[in-house]
Amino acid sequence: METVLLYALGIFAGVFILYLLGIMVAPYAPNDVKNDHFECGLPPSSEVPLKANFGYFIFAIAFIIFDMSGLFFSLFVFDNTEYSLKVAMVFGILLFAAVTISMKEYRYVKSS
Repeated sequence: METVLLYALGIFAGVFILYLLGIMVAPYAPNDVKNDHFECGLPPSSEVPLKANFGYFIFAIAFIIFDMSGLFFSLFVFDNTEYSLKVAMVFGILLFAAVTISMKEYRYVKSS
């Protein structure tokens, strides 16, 4: 318990020292540009917003599927039972179907 408390106090002291160092070193020079509201991107060129490409959303969904599949398959590695093998096989088939459908949609959206 003492080790955890000392570790937590050390982290807190380190963060606090770095915060104070940043305050002492950083210049304080406010002006109109720094105090103005910040918005990303260029100002809009027209009142009608441009339509977003649907392919970007398909790509994002495919990324999330692959990311989560890595997590689930790593969980199946540590269990050596027949049931976990069956679950992994069903999960793999569903993953293959999801990726195939998303790639067909991406190809359809990209071509039109």
